[in-house]
Amino acid sequence: MLIDRHLGAFAGALAPLLPADFAATVRALDLASAPPAPRRLPVCRFWDRVVAAEGAGNGPLLAPLAALGPSLRWVQNPNYVAAPPSPDFLENYGYAVLAGPGGLVASDVLALGVLMLGPGIHYPTHRHPAVEIYVVASGEAEWQKGEAPWRCQPPGTVIRHESMMPHATRTLAEPLLAAYLWRGDLATHARIIASPADSTPASPGL
Repeated sequence: MLIDRHLGAFAGALAPLLPADFAATVRALDLASAPPAPRRLPVCRFWDRVVAAEGAGNGPLLAPLAALGPSLRWVQNPNYVAAPPSPDFLENYGYAVLAGPGGLVASDVLALGVLMLGPGIHYPTHRHPAVEIYVVASGEAEWQKGEAPWRCQPPGTVIRHESMMPHATRTLAEPLLAAYLWRGDLATHARIIASPADSTPASPGL
């Protein structure tokens, strides 16, 4: 299937960029895909723009993602749907699962997908039990871990968040597309917290 071929191309381009523990899990995926059930969200208005970004430091990821675009099912964290962090957040946020629960490929050990945020959006401090890797594919954004200073991370950057590490993102003038990977607890969604010191337990995506 073409989907399997494009997934294979994406996984093959992504794996060399990852820490060894995540790379081995990606390479072990069975990439036989299920029939797609595509779904779009308002944030998808930026899709053509992010996959065609010039000068993206991770160009090898964009071509297979562009080919997978029509098959992607875009979703949102139900915690954010129930209580949006800002009035325009849901119009500018979504993620699509490539592998893992609800994805094109089944896996109970890894969640792999893409996150998209519109320009000028603040994704507030949140956390989750899963260990997470982001690989910035397109767009430049600022990222924060805990109470550390915000850091601008260009395409090609690999960002790791350990289990329950508070982290946040805010986009600049361009929309953001980032590959994400989760290991560990794949069932518990991220929950926004009031501050890095907040101790409210997490409740189930991104």
